[in-house]
Amino acid sequence: MTSQHTVPAHRQVLCMSAGDLEAHGQLHDVMLVDDGIRLRDRVLVEDDATAIGCPEGGENRSWFEPLVSGARLRKILVLDDNRARAVLLTWCGTEADGNEAALHIAVNGIEIVRPPTSQVHPQCRHYYTPDWGGSHFDNWFVVALPVGALHAGDNTLEMWCDDETSTADSPAWEVMVAADSERHRGCDPPLPAVGRSAFSDDGGSTWDAKRLGRSNDIAGEYCVRLSLESHRRRGVLRSGVIDSTTGGQDGGDSNLHRHLIVSQCDITCDVDMPAGTQVDVRVRYADTPRASGDGWSEWEQLVDLRGSRLSPPGRWLQLEVELSTQDPLVSPTLKGVHVEAKVEVAQIDTAPRSRLLESRNGRAVPSSFDYAWEKPEMLADLRERFELDAVVAGATTEFEAQLRLMNWSYRIPLGNLDHYAWRYHDLPQLERDADGAIRLLGPYEGSRRQGHCLYCNLTLVAALLSFGYAARWVNISTKHTYGHEVTEVWSNDFGKWVHLDATRDFYVYDLDSGLPLSLTEIGEHVGRVIPEPVTWERPIQAQVARVDPEAAGMGCRQPGHGHDILFENGLDLLQMIGHLQMPMRNDFASRPQPVPWRVSSNWGSSEFVTWHSERFPPKLEYEHTTGRLQDWEPVLQEARVHLIETATVGQLRVEVETVTPWFETFEVSVDDNHWLSQSESAWTWSLHEGVNHLRVRACNRFGVRGSVSEMTLVLPS
Repeated sequence: MTSQHTVPAHRQVLCMSAGDLEAHGQLHDVMLVDDGIRLRDRVLVEDDATAIGCPEGGENRSWFEPLVSGARLRKILVLDDNRARAVLLTWCGTEADGNEAALHIAVNGIEIVRPPTSQVHPQCRHYYTPDWGGSHFDNWFVVALPVGALHAGDNTLEMWCDDETSTADSPAWEVMVAADSERHRGCDPPLPAVGRSAFSDDGGSTWDAKRLGRSNDIAGEYCVRLSLESHRRRGVLRSGVIDSTTGGQDGGDSNLHRHLIVSQCDITCDVDMPAGTQVDVRVRYADTPRASGDGWSEWEQLVDLRGSRLSPPGRWLQLEVELSTQDPLVSPTLKGVHVEAKVEVAQIDTAPRSRLLESRNGRAVPSSFDYAWEKPEMLADLRERFELDAVVAGATTEFEAQLRLMNWSYRIPLGNLDHYAWRYHDLPQLERDADGAIRLLGPYEGSRRQGHCLYCNLTLVAALLSFGYAARWVNISTKHTYGHEVTEVWSNDFGKWVHLDATRDFYVYDLDSGLPLSLTEIGEHVGRVIPEPVTWERPIQAQVARVDPEAAGMGCRQPGHGHDILFENGLDLLQMIGHLQMPMRNDFASRPQPVPWRVSSNWGSSEFVTWHSERFPPKLEYEHTTGRLQDWEPVLQEARVHLIETATVGQLRVEVETVTPWFETFEVSVDDNHWLSQSESAWTWSLHEGVNHLRVRACNRFGVRGSVSEMTLVLPS
């Protein structure tokens, strides 16, 4: 018989830095800067992003406004607050090849002359020459504005070109128009027209808001935006789950949590609050390490950034920190959080307790962005009609099956995508030869297949989704390159995202490890051979004529067609992979709208989130951007296992977290026995004397299984 005794209470002090909080947290309009979390320091002012691009029925570049002699455009930009450290005007348009005419800009009556690019930014050859792929493809231009030129409320901006060489047939400058007719399919719910753009053909004497564009027949908004270096009004950090008894978010350093009771928990926040700023902190408690688990208390507001709770309902807590400012020039700073818990171990059985011998645990950190995943059931007919099960039959690994689907997407005939209502089913075309076999194209004259790069890669995304593989479409377009559309898929074989390209049937791998790379990893490799950060002023082509893959530590899969893949007809694919753009959805079978891109002109839609890094700083024309890998590349289909002691010796509570699209069940194996389904996220595990072995994996409803998490414990006699 065993006896019981009382262990005296002790104090557990946990000091978390801003970096600790950021690592597992979800961030909304806040960012980690040096040693503190602050409000984001860039504000975009725009009203065109939901409608940017060619409107339905548009032709002959009718959605561009040519700035000819005597013509002016007017744009009203509305600011809640004009205070900023710097202001950049950015607009989408074109400049004629070899242009020698200046562009005039007036902001609230203050005139600025933007000389021809060849004179002020000769290194930016994409604006005024066809050297890097064609300047006729619209670009984003940037001009610094005097901070004092702006005021709160309406700001009137005018643009014109007085040079007589700028004609309707050959304009020196053009500005894109986003048509109001496109607003209803550019975001959900749609935004109303605002009527802040107008055109004048008599030098500004009269204005018309409904006669925009080359044909004077568009009502809409000029694609003219302001990027302000100023702080957001409000932002929120939600921490990961914090174990107050052992220290750290995400369950602390150990995967085995001892049976402890918190009788008191004190929280103190370390912040800087300049005048006009505010920090509000809320906390909640639970007896579970899972943020989505049951039993969480209501959120409680800390008073004066301090809180004390007697007998909280559990040892785990979560913080929500809201930063706000009335002055966009200053931000409060969250520097850290101190948690002090009074920990008691009362009435513990003196029998030997279990010891963790080995562990291999998964990761489960949710992204700050919500992603709308397509239901693979919506693509079951595509999988059946195109006999995709036969395509992957015999594949010995998940990655081999994914590569077979890429080759199929590389070769299947393609139809046209409706640019104004995207549907996966419009793309692959079922054609059969005389023997009844599904017709596949190829070999091609070069490495590139026929058709638009978006079409074959959306087809690949659809094929992967139909099997329950998490796949997504990503646009690659480093400043300043033509864009290209590619695919990324989550690989359970490698525990990471992997770039695939059905346009040429290839992927890129690391020369040292041989592992296939994600797009951010490719960008990191490319950054090694770039001497400076890539911006609109320092485009990548001005820094390196070609990215040497070997010098950057990369190799390329050779699919067998024998052609150069990464460099073809003057196009360097690796130059494009640095800045990334991605809509936060792939449910185009369920929701053809909103359309993220009208497959016509430059990107810039509000549907995109963009990726930036130190070597590839944020693009100015986008509202949503991140440089956090946990946001851009969330870990999927892994099982994060927590083992929690109970009052009964030899009995553990198992709790498991996962970020798994279309999750159905956990599969569990105890002591290397058969895998059994466990639909709940928490259950009891009774140990036996000696070595105990637990394996857990997440499984989605299409039978795709994630990597295995393993725990090995010993229970002495």
